[in-house]
Amino acid sequence: MGSRNHPLRVTRSAFGIRAQDLRTLSRGEWWSRRWIAALEAMRLGARFGRGRQYAVSGQVTELIVDGSQVSATVVGSRPDPYSVSLGFTCAEGKARKRIEDALRKSPMTLGRLLAGDMPIEVGDMFRAEGIPLFPEAAPRGKTPEGKLVWDVAMRCSCPDWARPCKHMAAVLLLLGDEIARRPATLLALRGVDVDALAPRDDGDVEETLAAPAEGSAFASCGAMLVRRLGPIPFWRGTVRCVESLVKMQSRASAVAQDAVSGTSIDLRG
Repeated sequence: MGSRNHPLRVTRSAFGIRAQDLRTLSRGEWWSRRWIAALEAMRLGARFGRGRQYAVSGQVTELIVDGSQVSATVVGSRPDPYSVSLGFTCAEGKARKRIEDALRKSPMTLGRLLAGDMPIEVGDMFRAEGIPLFPEAAPRGKTPEGKLVWDVAMRCSCPDWARPCKHMAAVLLLLGDEIARRPATLLALRGVDVDALAPRDDGDVEETLAAPAEGSAFASCGAMLVRRLGPIPFWRGTVRCVESLVKMQSRASAVAQDAVSGTSIDLRG
């Protein structure tokens, strides 16, 4: 009997979270490539492609990241959605404090993280404490009862015995999509909140806001500020949010400059 191709049956009315840059992860920055390589090392096979389709088509309808714990709802081919949970091994206690102290003592490294970059030495800080930055395919060891201990504890309510299944793969890919744009998310999954380590200097902020650049430089500065905010995490729309905000900000900047200079303003456009 010849083999038959069974198409993946996925509902098209989920309207869930859609991956924004999934196709470029394997060609992006080193940390996004490492994330994809870590998933590929899990030998997902066909589940990788199916998880990618789920992530792109909006089948993940809920995704909550609470420190090292991730919970999600994924709509599959059955009427009832599946529940997915991921638990990442994270730095705790003195280990976390040593990592945080190392970041504070390296302002350049911390600044790059806050600016959306990931210095390679960050991985060394976590490795020194026995915490991997990227998911590991092999088990970390065994419990006294003989059960395998994994770097990322994964559960899904679907009947598939595979680990990870396509629903887990979709959630992992969405996380990778977010980590590619904001690598500090990866540290948060490992127990370190980079934003909490940021130095606070309100005087510098007030000085910057009080002296905006003139002319076209003002619009350029505004666009940089919008991009510094980064994309909305786990965006559900079909258009890129940041690019739309930059266009609106540029138009608003032009109107504001006309208002300051006393030029007649036409708001009909």
